[in-house]
Amino acid sequence: MTQHSTTNDVKYQQFIEQVVATGSVWGLSQGEAWATSSSAEYEDADVILFWSDEASAAACATDDWQNYNPEAVSIEEFLENWCVGMYDDHLLAGPNWSEDLLGDEVEPLELALHVVQELKQKNKPIHLTQYDNEKDFENQILEALATED
Repeated sequence: MTQHSTTNDVKYQQFIEQVVATGSVWGLSQGEAWATSSSAEYEDADVILFWSDEASAAACATDDWQNYNPEAVSIEEFLENWCVGMYDDHLLAGPNWSEDLLGDEVEPLELALHVVQELKQKNKPIHLTQYDNEKDFENQILEALATED
């Protein structure tokens, strides 16, 4: 495992833990547009970037994103709308990318699953509107991921 991989693993785990602790996810937006990057791993794939805190998002509001502002979304909206929508649109998630725009590119349903598992571990309930409960959401994620294998 390279140092880069180790750093990304730590940043990924910090993202999950902080999002569960605060109940919100941060992105950079300009009106309806959200900060995205081309994937370094997959040809013709885009990555939507998210951070676990406002300061980290704001630190990346430079260059092409200098007119973008940090915007928070609830953990419920992130899971139900963003992760599911990104999966449907074949987009990747970029949690806690650095100011150099380096970080993991992950399948949004895998990220959602890890967040839900952390919520369960921390015994933190959330209030989903499009699913019967967290277990229903988790089961549907697992089913969708199983069909990909």
